[in-house]
Amino acid sequence: MNDPQEQLKGFSAFEMAKGLNKKEFKLILFPTEQCNLRCIYCYEDFDIGKMPTWLVNATNEFIASKMQHLESLSLSWFGGEPLLAKDIIFDIAEKAQKLSQKYNCKVNGDLTTNGILLDIETLKRLVKLKQNHFQISIDGDEIAHNKTRITRNGRGTFNKIWSRLIAASETTLDFSITVRVHVTDLNQDSVLDFCKRFNNYLSKDPRFKLFFKAIEDLGGNNKKIVNALIKEKGARKFAEELTQKYTNNITKNESGHYICYASKPNSLSIRANGSLNKCTVALNDTRNDIGKINPDGTLTINNQKFSTWIQGFISLDSWQMGCPLGYMNQYSNVGDIQVKKIG
Repeated sequence: MNDPQEQLKGFSAFEMAKGLNKKEFKLILFPTEQCNLRCIYCYEDFDIGKMPTWLVNATNEFIASKMQHLESLSLSWFGGEPLLAKDIIFDIAEKAQKLSQKYNCKVNGDLTTNGILLDIETLKRLVKLKQNHFQISIDGDEIAHNKTRITRNGRGTFNKIWSRLIAASETTLDFSITVRVHVTDLNQDSVLDFCKRFNNYLSKDPRFKLFFKAIEDLGGNNKKIVNALIKEKGARKFAEELTQKYTNNITKNESGHYICYASKPNSLSIRANGSLNKCTVALNDTRNDIGKINPDGTLTINNQKFSTWIQGFISLDSWQMGCPLGYMNQYSNVGDIQVKKIG
C-alpha cells in the first residue's frame, strides 16, 4: 500500500493506510467556539466560550501521552474563530513542538480561520510553530462578500480579509493558504470578479490556492437563509465548472474517493467544553458526542458511538466513508441489521 496510485474499491490504498496508521494522529481542537463574525448561513450557535485552564492542561497531558507512540501528529484548529484564542493555540503548539524533539514525532498543523486576526506577527509565530496551513473563506468579491460574511455588528469584512492575504503574500514565510470561495445562486458574477482579482494579485504565488464550494444546509438556525441562497440549485454545478476552469490554482484532492476525517479511526476532536466529537459540523447531534477528556488527560469514550463513525473502513461504501454523518442520517442499525430511514 505504498503506491499512492493503488486503489481498493475506488479508494486510494495509500490514504486508507494513513487513516488506519496508529503512528499518525489528527487532533482537531476548538480553542474557543466564539466568533467575531456572524455569517448569515452559519450553523454554529456560539454557546461555548474559550477552553478553561483545566482543559488546556488536560489537552497538553493527552498530547504528551499520545506522542510517545506516534511518528506524526497533526493539530487542526477550528472554532468559532480559533484566533480569538491565540494564547491557547500558542500554549498547546509550543509544548507540542518541544515534545516532538523528545519523542522524535513530527508535528504540524492547520487553521480554519476567517483571516481577520491573521496579522503578520501572528502568522510569523504560527509558521515558526509549524502551524502554517490555513483555510480562509471568501464569498465572492467585495459587495457580495459583505452581504454574507459580516461582523457581529453587521459590518462587511472583505477589505480586512483581502489585506491580510496581500500582506501574507509580501512575506517570504513558509505557509500555504487555501482560499475557500463560497458559491451561491446569487453571488456567481461576484465570484468571477474575485477570480479575476485573485489572478491579478495571488495566482503566481504557489502558497495560495483556490477551492470552490457551494454552500450547504449544515443545520443550525439559518435554514431559511441557506435555502434562499441555493434554491435554484445552480451553485454546485457552477462550483464544479470553476474547479475545472482554474485547475492550475485549485487545491487538488488525492486520487480515489474522498475519505472524510470523521470516518478515520486516527482522528478526534476536542471541543472547548471538553467533549469529544468525530465531526466538526454536527456539534449538537448526540451521535457525535462520543465522550470526554478528563482533567488528567485521559479519555472516556463511548466505543459504540465511536465505531459507528468509522464503519466505512469495513464496508468500503463511498458515501459512508466520504460523509459518515450524511450516511447515518439516511441509515441506522438495529443490531447487525441495517435499516433505511423513511420520513
